[in-house]
Amino acid sequence: MQRFEVKRNAFSEFRVADTGDAALNEGEIRVAVDFFAFTANNMTYAAAGYTMGYWKFFPVADGEDFGVIPVWGFANVVESRSDAVAVGERLYGYFPPADSLVMLPVRVDDKSLFDGAEHRQSLPPLYNRYQRVRAGGSVQAEQLQALLGPLYNTSYCLWDQLKENDYYKAKQVLLLSASSKTSIGLAKALSDDPNAPPVIGLTSSGNVDFVNKLGYYDGAIDYKNLSDVLTTPTVIVDMAGNAGTAQALRDHLGDKLAYFISVGLTHWDQADAQLDSSGERHEWFFAPSYILDRSKALEPGEFVRNAQSFVMGAAAAASEWLTVQEASGVEAFSQHYPDICAGAMNPAEGLICKL
Repeated sequence: MQRFEVKRNAFSEFRVADTGDAALNEGEIRVAVDFFAFTANNMTYAAAGYTMGYWKFFPVADGEDFGVIPVWGFANVVESRSDAVAVGERLYGYFPPADSLVMLPVRVDDKSLFDGAEHRQSLPPLYNRYQRVRAGGSVQAEQLQALLGPLYNTSYCLWDQLKENDYYKAKQVLLLSASSKTSIGLAKALSDDPNAPPVIGLTSSGNVDFVNKLGYYDGAIDYKNLSDVLTTPTVIVDMAGNAGTAQALRDHLGDKLAYFISVGLTHWDQADAQLDSSGERHEWFFAPSYILDRSKALEPGEFVRNAQSFVMGAAAAASEWLTVQEASGVEAFSQHYPDICAGAMNPAEGLICKL
């Protein structure tokens, strides 16, 4: 089995490791990963690998130096010692960037199963749940689901929080890393919301035109021109995690900063742990926790149904601006990785690795 691994403390260093295929124990299955998606969001998993436990999902046996960045994708069951899951079934969920994975199906029902592997039980259940997928689905729909499903699910959660808090009484929503797919999803949700305040995107100079052409933002501002941000009551949703930009905006807005939500670390190399010490008007947002809380507050299944409806519609709309790039095999994927790691990938593209 080939698996893509990175240095835990130096993400730009990576290797394609050849690992053996372990024999299955009673109750286990082996899945062959069909394809997986990789976006800037995956770098957030790496950046929060220690603090949020992402390195623990697919542990590396030879010590602490290397780790596995989780990915979202589709896989087929190729071997089974489980009475509940047959060879030939198709699953969607959280996988390693690798040829295969051994899983222990538990809590199996018609729609889903959970990986009951012992080392995963202290980790968020959302990442341990796998959808049982009907064979013969649309390739394009599956690719969009892998590329955008997890990100747009977070986008929906953020929109829901903003709405539930009356947008923190802000007169504008400022999205940092506006060309990131999670920001685009949130901008889409806000643009569809007649009660939402204007949405302004902050992005690099090379992406300003792209952000404006999406049609979801009310304007785009270059990071170099932060003084152009209106000093009006503002809620910031930060997908970038760039400590310098965050502080500059706090200084610029002063008491006009209504609320600051930190979500991702697309600028992981310029992050700063001090971001979480900015007072009562700041929070770190974690979608799995939000989903659990909102699901308890609403009728059973209501939040998940609403989120899925948004994700499906927004992902379908993304086909108008998103071009899918394919890499064939883990080795080919590794050639694309440095650009993503460096933040140099075209925001209008999505990378799929076909195995």
